[in-house]
Amino acid sequence: MNIKLVRKVVLFSAVLVTTGSVRGNTFAYTNGNVLICFRKANPTTYASLGGNDLVVNAGPINYFTNLAPNTKVTITAYTGGQLGQVATNSVGWSTWAYFDEVADPTATNTLFMTKPRTSLNNQTAPYNIRNHNSYGYVIGELSAIVQGAMDNAGYSPYNSSLAVLESDSWNESEGLSLSYYNGLGTTFDFNGSFQADPEQYNPANFTTSGNPLRSDFYWLYPSSASNLKAVFLGYFELSTNGVMTYTAYPTPTVVAPTIISFTRTGSTSTVTFTTGNSGTYTLRGTNSLTSGTPSTNWPSVTSVAGDGSNHSLSDITTSTNKFYIITAQ
Repeated sequence: MNIKLVRKVVLFSAVLVTTGSVRGNTFAYTNGNVLICFRKANPTTYASLGGNDLVVNAGPINYFTNLAPNTKVTITAYTGGQLGQVATNSVGWSTWAYFDEVADPTATNTLFMTKPRTSLNNQTAPYNIRNHNSYGYVIGELSAIVQGAMDNAGYSPYNSSLAVLESDSWNESEGLSLSYYNGLGTTFDFNGSFQADPEQYNPANFTTSGNPLRSDFYWLYPSSASNLKAVFLGYFELSTNGVMTYTAYPTPTVVAPTIISFTRTGSTSTVTFTTGNSGTYTLRGTNSLTSGTPSTNWPSVTSVAGDGSNHSLSDITTSTNKFYIITAQ
């Protein structure tokens, strides 16, 4: 076997290309769009308080992943009047995106999900990575929420192509078209399919408290490997006036990795490398070197978040000729 290791470091911004559109409705959704969802909720028990939900299309995921570190942008896809039809006090909200089987096969069953902060300036512990099938169940619930927004595009005169109000109790087509709340479920984890409650909860006095709330945004790529963690992308912040912003990669400059070793055992190739205290480090591999093809276009194998420690990433392959690099973003 002739395995070649390319000791090259590339720093780059990730691009996730969205493909495949949901058709036939005025709610403009495309596979991989980031959705922000609001519902009226008891801030202590998290139970539904009824009324309206609001589903907002904030744009394609690659817009958020291509932002330079520490870039802060305002979400303009919904208005104060639309949010006012739900509420700002006593509200639960989450942000998420997914790629399903309509997308590029290499991105199928990939999730992006918020995790609420309990302390404004402290990042949450990353979600645990799950396997392909596990994320498939979650996406089944998320796609029903998307369908519910499409089916309710004409529900309110406040609705637009990017923000749809709907009844909190909407449940049609035997669960294939759901309101945000019904898709989230009474266990607040997308009817038991996700590992945790992704919602941030505004207190009853949120608008007068003077304190914004933040939720961290994570990339959950499917993997059967154990002990992997989701990749931190940034955080969403809701101010007391109802305006939401997103801050990308609020970290220092990513430290370039150094490859320490390469091992091959059976059909498993393992690259060990250094990381900085932030950023995402990705193992990439290709079976051939084509002139003019940048290494950043090599297929991604798996990734890990930088924490200042050495990490090892592996690729299982029967190929007799393969090149590897580690990239950092």
